[in-house]
Amino acid sequence: MSTPQRYARVLACALCQHRKIKCDRNEPCSNCVKADVPCTPSTPAPPRKRRRPNQDLRERLARCEELLVQYSGPDQAAATRTSEGAFPLTPVTNSGRQPEAPISQPASNDLRPSCILVHGDDGPRLVDSYLWASLYGELQSMREIVETEDTGDIHVLASEETIPDSSVDLLFSGDDPSTNVADLQPDPVHAFRLWQLFLDRVNPLTKIIHAPTVQPYVLEAAANISSVPVQQQGLLFSIYTMAIVSLSDRECLKLFDMSRDIALHKYTLGAKLSLIRCNFLKNYNMVTLQALILFLCSLEGRYDRYASWIISGIIMRIAQKMGYHRDGEVLNLSPFETEMRRRIWWGVVVQDSNHAMASDLTPSLLPTNSDTKEPQNLNDADLFPNATEPVRPREGPTEMAFCIILHRLYRLTIDAQKEPNGELALGAAMLGQNHDSKNIVNGIQSSLTDSGSHIVMMDRILQDLEKKYVDPKAGNTHIAALSIRPMLMKKVTQMLIPIQEQPEWGTEILNPEDNIFKVLIVAHEYGCDAYERMLAVRFEWCMKPLFQLETFAALTGQLCQRPTGLLSDRGWKVVEMLHKQHPELFDMTQKPYMVQAQYTLKAWKARETAITQAGQIVERPTFITQLQDTMLSLDSQSTWKTSSDTSLALVQPESQQMTELEDFLGGYNPSDLTWGTWGDPLNDI
Repeated sequence: MSTPQRYARVLACALCQHRKIKCDRNEPCSNCVKADVPCTPSTPAPPRKRRRPNQDLRERLARCEELLVQYSGPDQAAATRTSEGAFPLTPVTNSGRQPEAPISQPASNDLRPSCILVHGDDGPRLVDSYLWASLYGELQSMREIVETEDTGDIHVLASEETIPDSSVDLLFSGDDPSTNVADLQPDPVHAFRLWQLFLDRVNPLTKIIHAPTVQPYVLEAAANISSVPVQQQGLLFSIYTMAIVSLSDRECLKLFDMSRDIALHKYTLGAKLSLIRCNFLKNYNMVTLQALILFLCSLEGRYDRYASWIISGIIMRIAQKMGYHRDGEVLNLSPFETEMRRRIWWGVVVQDSNHAMASDLTPSLLPTNSDTKEPQNLNDADLFPNATEPVRPREGPTEMAFCIILHRLYRLTIDAQKEPNGELALGAAMLGQNHDSKNIVNGIQSSLTDSGSHIVMMDRILQDLEKKYVDPKAGNTHIAALSIRPMLMKKVTQMLIPIQEQPEWGTEILNPEDNIFKVLIVAHEYGCDAYERMLAVRFEWCMKPLFQLETFAALTGQLCQRPTGLLSDRGWKVVEMLHKQHPELFDMTQKPYMVQAQYTLKAWKARETAITQAGQIVERPTFITQLQDTMLSLDSQSTWKTSSDTSLALVQPESQQMTELEDFLGGYNPSDLTWGTWGDPLNDI
């Protein structure tokens, strides 16, 4: 019997494809005849990659598990070896699984390498986490396998255009003589309002400026900014930008009659131009350093976090060049300058540590000769630029409460990095390593014990500071300060519970990979809780940059593999809360949010299917319905719109501000997902 002849599928012509209109597929087509243009056949899309067998992925998972358990004792070992290898290659459901014992490994007295050089599309970068350095290679291979799967009805991202990189323009772009900063200066009413917003919402959490000294420049700039020194202009525009950062879209529109994106673009440009014109890389002074710190703070969450970490290193070097790592008393400086240098130096330390942890690195150690004391418990009104006598710190609550707690916390965190194998111990504990194990890898057992002792000591020190300097009756700053220690200690303690002591051990947690899933959930739960606490006191802006889209994608990816169970229920509550706290997740004009929406909907589809098959009724959350409606609308637009400009809007930011900030958002794609984005557990404060 002869094989039926297969006819090649006739594609729409190039013009009809470009205009997104129906083509009759004649040669020439009627649309081209009407337009009196040549009818050019379109080029077929390249064939999809063939899906690799799931067995390959399971083998990679097995190899990943072997790496995980290399740090576990051999007593927990060989029970799971089968004739097929380290792990069975057939799928196993949660209901029928038993706790998996780690594979036995040859005893070793040497610590494994705790860093790895990761080569990505944007060049090499270092990951120095004990946990992720061990797993990165296998997880990279697993991700490549997953990416070859058929995306089914997810087709909106058929075109993978990359938005041009603008990080190089972050601070070092050339000056534009045609731009006058006076045109960017807000009108007097708005300038005073921005200044007050900064004092209320930003200054209490940073305290790197002396408000009574800066206020006269605010008044002078409102009258004529051209009469203000250029370094002061940079500081003022950085203050304006931070004030806008502290606002929601609705608040900004109501207070300033402009969108938040437009306001951010306007004042960011003013700050950048002023910093360039004062030549901050050569002309060092306190005001310029303050402007740089606030400017970088305003970029958090808007620019690529790795680029921001590099810039924070520049600020750290400028501060060291100016000697801020040495205490003013050692240098015989005035009491005012001594105290301001302390505030600025520790502000730089906190900022650099945050950027390091967001870049998958441990916080940098302080310079070996650093002796700058922590800021004293003083109000701005206690400090006078012309004072010659040292100021005695106050007894009781002051406006420095939040920063005193924060600075001490970061000092303790950095000191903990000096402990041998301290970071290794934390990573091992997150993998389920028990400090009582008899066969624990040499060098980590004592570090695990020391880590527990260090956490207890940290808790005690912070409690003492709270009793001395914090009073919830003193205002929102003190309420925020009181929330730091309980959230942090509870989170770290829960994340370090040995795997066998977890309530889910034997049911939903059977191996280190399951424990990592719970760690992801716990980290996001406490992040959401911290956001709600800060929202209650109008400081939620400081929590926004801590939300990382890559980590959220990792969580939704895990939920796709684990559709049901108590941990899955907790995970979906977190996903719902994050969509409430971050409405930008519904913005499908931004490519990374569109990708994340697809991840979320795919995970929900898996959950819906599993629950339906179990004979239960599925209650669809409102945010899922909203995501589905938005994606359907987007799909409809991409199919029927005839304007090429409209189609381009689906993969490009709409606002001018986001066009300038596309490196963080537009540079993201599924292949960028790394498990090394979790950083240090202390990063969620």
